[in-house]
Amino acid sequence: MQHSVIDWELAIQLAGNNREFAEDMFFRLVKELPNEVIAIKKEYDIYDFKALKMSLHKLHGALCYCGAPRLKMAVAAAEQALNNKKYIQMPTLLAQLELEANELTKQITSDNFRSILNESK
Repeated sequence: MQHSVIDWELAIQLAGNNREFAEDMFFRLVKELPNEVIAIKKEYDIYDFKALKMSLHKLHGALCYCGAPRLKMAVAAAEQALNNKKYIQMPTLLAQLELEANELTKQITSDNFRSILNESK
């Protein structure tokens, strides 16, 4: 099954059916996302797996409050591989995580996303 980068219905549901809160959660996520991705990559590069585990878990938790299924799945896969000590998979999984984070940021900051938000008001 193909998932969307943004699942607006899920986002609203996760925000207790509060559209404004769902929108705020997305914008907060995107504001911090570049720094989170940089930290995750750095932690992997210096083999700080304890910090990496915490960063992935934190991001995964934040994604539980947003309708970003593809990024959530990418983070969950990296977190699971790390927990299972499948370090050889990490470069591919972290590249996918970064790709999904970039796509989410691109879509949320696009004019199209803002027009969708305005239409749903």
